[in-house]
Amino acid sequence: MQNITTLIFDLGGVVINLKTEQIWLQENLATNFHAEKLNTLRHQNFFNRFETGEISVSDFIRQLMSISVSNIITQEEINKSWNGILLDIPIYRIELLKELKQRYRLILLSNTNHIHMDYIRIYMQQQFGEDILDSIFHKCFYSQEIGLRKPDKEIYEYVLQQENLQAENCLFLDDKAENLIEPQKLGIQTILVDKDITVLLNNF
Repeated sequence: MQNITTLIFDLGGVVINLKTEQIWLQENLATNFHAEKLNTLRHQNFFNRFETGEISVSDFIRQLMSISVSNIITQEEINKSWNGILLDIPIYRIELLKELKQRYRLILLSNTNHIHMDYIRIYMQQQFGEDILDSIFHKCFYSQEIGLRKPDKEIYEYVLQQENLQAENCLFLDDKAENLIEPQKLGIQTILVDKDITVLLNNF
């Protein structure tokens, strides 16, 4: 890992803890929405399109209301179910990022959506008194804002171009192996986050 000047972090599963998708499905989604209809929407790339801002929040809510188990589900209940995957951001992880910021340029690159980010920003205000992501990272790239998402190569090229970065000087950390393929082709060094980043970055 020589010549690294920029660390690029995924958000979910790297900075913020998440439930597994299976537990999220069982505990939050399957109890409120028809499973086969959720699966149909997934195959139609509905959720991916929500993550690139192609589908608005109002259209997203309307669609989930139409596949709800209950005829009287509210937008608040839909938001709660959708945000059920999100857990916490440990303070020790924030301290590590602050230390790394003294030596590296830090960038956040996340597939997310407006509902998740609204929830996360409220959580950060309650826990840290500020948008801790904006204060720690030099730049945050959110899929729904830039209209691109991982694992497509265009999103990595976009970050390199926007930040005027050389691929060989970057290290990208993500919890999904599929998201590391295109960065590697571009010459970006990568780490699969399969344990806490404080362990993985111990020697940095």
